[in-house]
Amino acid sequence: MKNQPSIALGTWAWGAGFAGGDQVFGNNLGVEELKPVFDEAMANGLNLWDSAVVYGMGASETLLSTFTRNCKREDVLISTKFTP
Repeated sequence: MKNQPSIALGTWAWGAGFAGGDQVFGNNLGVEELKPVFDEAMANGLNLWDSAVVYGMGASETLLSTFTRNCKREDVLISTKFTP
């Protein structure tokens, strides 16, 4: 990686939250709304993505994996976390 990012983009609002809707880490945002955001961020050098299994009850990581599928591995940084 040539440039280290100075900011991370959070994915906590991706997908439906706890019990659906926008309660606790989520929203009603899906591929149609988020793919342009991802593409624009990546085109402008914003390539550090913060995610967690609890964000969108797994939807954030599923969406992120879909969006990064055609990216070079070295062009995308993903920060994630879990609760033991």
